[in-house]
Amino acid sequence: MALSTHTAFPRAHEPTRRVAAVRVANRNPTELALRRVWLVRLGLFTPLIAALAGFASHQLRPAAFPAPPSEPVVRGDILAASGQVLATGPVEARSYPLGVAAPLVGFTGKVQPDGKYGLEGLEYSLDGLLAAGRDVTLTIDATYQAAAERHLAASAQRYGAESGSAVVLEAGTGRILAAASYPAFDANDWAGAGREQMLNRPFQQVYEPGSVIKPLVVAGLLESGKLRADEVIDAPMHLRVGEQTFRDVVSHEPRLSVADVLALSSNSGTINLGMRFTHAELHDWLMRFGIGQDLPVSGTFTSSGQLNPWYRWVPQDHATNTIGQNHSTTALQLAVAYSVFANDGMFVHPVLVEGAETPPPFRVLSPEVARTMRSLLNHVTEASGLRAARVPGVDIAAKTGTADVFDTELGRYVPGEYTLSVAGMLPADDPRVVVVVTLHKPDEGATSTVATGTLFRDVASDVVAAWGVVPRPEALASTR
Repeated sequence: MALSTHTAFPRAHEPTRRVAAVRVANRNPTELALRRVWLVRLGLFTPLIAALAGFASHQLRPAAFPAPPSEPVVRGDILAASGQVLATGPVEARSYPLGVAAPLVGFTGKVQPDGKYGLEGLEYSLDGLLAAGRDVTLTIDATYQAAAERHLAASAQRYGAESGSAVVLEAGTGRILAAASYPAFDANDWAGAGREQMLNRPFQQVYEPGSVIKPLVVAGLLESGKLRADEVIDAPMHLRVGEQTFRDVVSHEPRLSVADVLALSSNSGTINLGMRFTHAELHDWLMRFGIGQDLPVSGTFTSSGQLNPWYRWVPQDHATNTIGQNHSTTALQLAVAYSVFANDGMFVHPVLVEGAETPPPFRVLSPEVARTMRSLLNHVTEASGLRAARVPGVDIAAKTGTADVFDTELGRYVPGEYTLSVAGMLPADDPRVVVVVTLHKPDEGATSTVATGTLFRDVASDVVAAWGVVPRPEALASTR
């Protein structure tokens, strides 16, 4: 029978204990006395040694139950409206698969002296969400964005423009579908890019808009009852206001209909119309359309442009403000202003991040006046040199602008330097999108009707193609 381990241990150790006892009994008294002294000393010091050992082990050992090592936080993706990935990967190895919207989306760069990665664009302004691992979905349509960037770059290079912008805004919702900048850069290889390439121009480049402002003045007059759409207006080729003489470019009769004042972009006709407003009234109407106002866009930074206080105006300031000079705006602001016409008179704030809260819409114009303006602007594209902007298959409502460039360093307008633009919407009768394009400082001889007119057509045509609209044969023939 096997023995239990409990009975085996005592039996095994009993002989050892007996031998030890015999050996102690045989030693002399002196040796035993010394041994007792050492045993007493050892008994006194043993607790102290144990205490010191325990203290040291407590200081040197890790905690008994250390926390498990935390996993690195994955940086959230930036997505287009359809879910296509615009930015992905960890902060130290970020990639931008589609290669579009770089000035808007931005990038993550090399480690800075403070130990943080350099950030630009939405990568910077949305860093709190992205660093927490949250994905962010934009309103940007990747197809529209790529088309706008392609056409903008081609047009800017064709006409030697220093810079340019293109915006596509969804009517009714304010969703920003495309926001293209020129010059741009590759976010996957940003090291050689300068500030000019990184600037998000549709949101941040401020410029004087020129004649694209004239419809806002006409709309304000119609809404306030100071003008009828069927009136005939004095429009001389030259008009002196204060210390400045204003001239019209296109030859015309000395009196024009309201529609032809816009179609021929008559400065004198528009100035005469604007004189029906006081300084304060004109200033107020421009502000109602967002000119000179802050235009916040959740998730990113914007510039607001400038509109000087009306009480500082001299007579020629009133005149220049009616024709889009002496104040400044951005392409995005201009798109939002024109969306008032598209939205049957409602001002709808722009949206860039899906689900972001925006201020509530408010009414600027009656639906009747908004529809009248769309009809007048459709006349502009059909009866003027803006026929270059026609989009096969749909009717458009648009206006050109040519503005002198003010050099802030020189403190004056620079001869021969202009900003060209077209702002419009389509379809004219029931707009789905608002499109604004600009070219800044193109070569001498470039015109808004041709340079930005064709750019508008190219961008808008790709939008229409995505709708599946089949161009009418007569529409295609009219663009040749």
